Amino acid sequence: MRFRGDINGLRAIAVAAVVLFHFGITGAQGGYIGVDVFFVISGYLMTAIIYGRLEKHAFSVLGFYRDRAQRIIPALAFLCLALLLVGWLLLLPDNYALLAEHILASMGFVSNLFYWKEAGYFEPASHDNWLLHTWSLSVEFQFYLIYPLLILLLRRWLPQSSTRWLLAAAALASLALSAYASSRWPTSAFFLLPTRMWELLAGGLVFLFPFAFSREASRWLELGGIALIVLSVVIFTEETFWPGWLALIPVAGTMMVIYSARHESLITGNPAAQFLGKISYSVYLWHWPIAVWIYFFGLEREPGWVAAGMVASLCCGWLSYTYVENFGGTQKRSALARTRHRLPVPIAASVLGIGLLAAITTTSQGYPGRITDEFRDATAELVHPRKMHGWCFHSVGEAGNEAVDVEKVRCPLGARDGQTEALLFGDSFAGHYGPFWDIVGQGSGVKVSSVASDWCYPSVLEAFTGYTSGPEYEQCMINRRYLQEHVGNYDMVIFAGQWRAVYDLDQMEGLLQAIHLAADRAELVVLMAAPTNFDINVKNMYERSLKFGHSFDITRFAKTRDLSMRAANEQLAELADQYPNVMFFTRDSMFHIDGVPSDVTAENVPFSLDETGHISVYGSKKAAEAFLQTPLYQEFTRLVDARFQGGSG
Repeated sequence: MRFRGDINGLRAIAVAAVVLFHFGITGAQGGYIGVDVFFVISGYLMTAIIYGRLEKHAFSVLGFYRDRAQRIIPALAFLCLALLLVGWLLLLPDNYALLAEHILASMGFVSNLFYWKEAGYFEPASHDNWLLHTWSLSVEFQFYLIYPLLILLLRRWLPQSSTRWLLAAAALASLALSAYASSRWPTSAFFLLPTRMWELLAGGLVFLFPFAFSREASRWLELGGIALIVLSVVIFTEETFWPGWLALIPVAGTMMVIYSARHESLITGNPAAQFLGKISYSVYLWHWPIAVWIYFFGLEREPGWVAAGMVASLCCGWLSYTYVENFGGTQKRSALARTRHRLPVPIAASVLGIGLLAAITTTSQGYPGRITDEFRDATAELVHPRKMHGWCFHSVGEAGNEAVDVEKVRCPLGARDGQTEALLFGDSFAGHYGPFWDIVGQGSGVKVSSVASDWCYPSVLEAFTGYTSGPEYEQCMINRRYLQEHVGNYDMVIFAGQWRAVYDLDQMEGLLQAIHLAADRAELVVLMAAPTNFDINVKNMYERSLKFGHSFDITRFAKTRDLSMRAANEQLAELADQYPNVMFFTRDSMFHIDGVPSDVTAENVPFSLDETGHISVYGSKKAAEAFLQTPLYQEFTRLVDARFQGGSG
């Protein structure tokens, strides 16, 4: 098909939106819709190519696959090779091994499946994923694999007029599924082909249902379409369920621009738009790793670095387009044409070679020999207190086990021979307080039994902050039944949880009922404040400062996510005041230096472990040491002695 300058300019709008979004530019909070624009464009072009060749009796499925591989793989392979080299210098072994896994997934065009399982696109942890953006390439490639086969199958039995209506029906079905899944299973809806296919088919329908417009009508159609795309960039946010019905706005806008066919448009046809559109694929590939590099060193709030990152994205995109995508110009195309239906040797060799390097990196666990013993010793306890690390938190999914009886979850902490028996109950936040209660329990003569599993915050209801389809939910229901049946068997009950998630999901009622139940049946109830919730993985930033010899300043890092955590803590503190036998352990009593609230210890090591608010084994121990210095601890031991007459005081 002939070159469409207007579509090339539309690519420029799409990649600009994505780049602005990923670099955190104000006003472009909905820039992720640029990917939706790309999907529509791709669907249109692929449909035009397939039908155009079919009409000339020159279509080959293998040839189609070869052309897609030639278009996508060289630049992607070069990026992956560059990241392997950079990762050797920058990344710690675990992160380097994970990068290698992601490279394998990206080169195999299944990265969307990996990221669907790992985390959400908008989660803070995504800024440590150097190849997160390749999920869209995987979705497109998966579509390319089935789309020509589907068209050939339909054309074999039906005329084209019927075929296009069936494709329209498939698009509507995918849209309906997308709208339903976006509110029920948002991560699945975002990453998987069945809920994204309608956007690609929407572009195909523009080709299959052609309409002619007057010159004036085309101009207004283009302006209206671009307005819808820009409106989407401005009004949508990371909180918007996506994709769903709202995705119709940028998709419809893109369809309108393609329909308008405004080849002479000043918006899409100007030199800047044509240049950016031409290099858009390479810019898309390189901009995200550059953004991750900026986040890697905590520079995302430095305007100069952000601007430099965007300029570097354009430069790397141009270099990649010139020397990788378009290397050799017409000579390259002539040579590739002679390969007929075979995948060119250089492309096949690059895939195999980079795949082998990534596989070796994965199996070698990221080459741990690169890390010094001094660094390893300094960071040994910057982990979550899971069973695999010698502590108590029971993660069902991690072990690959089904839900088990509580007796297999219960784990002893504190004074093993103490006369006062306490139950530490909750989710992974109860788990991360395991080392804390081991120390405090020994100091106060309290024998603590930990019952903590994934997402299982204290509640007597069935509401859950995690996925209800897995063994984690089943384990939580077992734990909560145990709580209701045995809470009266303990002298003391300690509740801890990820209060921000409970608060944000409006699930506080079940927690309040659990507190009331415990206060009614146990002599003493302790509510643990949730720690500070930073917007990034503070532990990673600390480890990077150690690795590169930089000073660590925790005040540089934002904590907007902590607003909900603080609000939930305050609500629990107020609730504790309503019961004579309920204590609230405040943040300031646990996380301080000589009485001054602090997010780091006296050694300038963060208490925090990750971006969800967990603390590490080290942080939990240091919190306990800090707590032992406070009047609140003295009050706690007095209550234990007075109520149970068995504490060591």
